[in-house]
Amino acid sequence: MKKFVFALQPVLEHRKRIEDEKKQAVALRMQAHEEAKRELERLDGEFRRVAHELRKRHGELEVEELRSRYAHLQFLDRTIDAQIHIVAERAAALERARRDLIAASKNRKVVDKLKERRRDAHVSEELRVEQIELDDGNARRHGRQVQNAGGPS
Repeated sequence: MKKFVFALQPVLEHRKRIEDEKKQAVALRMQAHEEAKRELERLDGEFRRVAHELRKRHGELEVEELRSRYAHLQFLDRTIDAQIHIVAERAAALERARRDLIAASKNRKVVDKLKERRRDAHVSEELRVEQIELDDGNARRHGRQVQNAGGPS
């Protein structure tokens, strides 16, 4: 049986490399998104802690200390708003990377399916040729047996 050779193997390997690159991009985007979410949670926790402490000690703090703490809360509020925007941007980037990966995966699967079909066709053709050779060999053997027996009965 002849060895199966897929003419589009370089194309398939190229598409696999592209798919692997897209997988890495998704992983990086996911990591960046998770880091942004963790930072948002940290900022939110700090805001809650500072606000709670300010409410608890409001009456015992000096005016300058109160101004400083309120200014810090405003800073944290603006930073949280900016971080929410960053989380949204990174979520969108992650979604784009996922769509790119899905497209790359589909492109690879198309060539994979073609390879599978051509391999199946190759095997079928090899089996057909083998069957023809067996049939020819059996026909020759039968012809010799008939000839040795003195002709057809």
